Amino acid sequence: MLSEATLGYLSTLTYRADARRQVCWWPLKGIYWDDELPHIHCLTEIPAQDRAQILWLFGIRVRIWKGETLPEEDQQFWDATESQVAGWAFFQRRKVSANDQQDQEQVQRETSEALAALFADADQVRISEEDSIQSFSLVFDLTKEHSVPRENPWWKRIFRHRQAGQ
Repeated sequence: MLSEATLGYLSTLTYRADARRQVCWWPLKGIYWDDELPHIHCLTEIPAQDRAQILWLFGIRVRIWKGETLPEEDQQFWDATESQVAGWAFFQRRKVSANDQQDQEQVQRETSEALAALFADADQVRISEEDSIQSFSLVFDLTKEHSVPRENPWWKRIFRHRQAGQ
């Protein structure tokens, strides 16, 4: 479960009807509101284990928005956390508009495409998963010569895609 300090912090983040919707490609891979996390960088100030559990909650909520039945472990974690910090704005958004759902799916697609481009150019890729949180590390050998030049480096492909979509 979340530490007392993290629960205390989250309990200060109460629902505001005028909260601005935000987009986070990484690590949330989706939408959130600024009353749930005032700034995504706030996550870096939270202990790693708590941060992983918060990310897990955001992943669970996306599945709730899609109307999926949750595995028992996810449902228990959701219920236990909500009982400890029911006032957190995060728990007030169990349903989203069709527009929000469409934007969520778009962010997920774009994040997956960006990661696929990164992974394609990497010389080594390591992916692990713990508590429903995926982590990855990539190694790029910047000194090696490519026998077949790529169309564009990964970062140009990602930003070209983003500009075309705007």
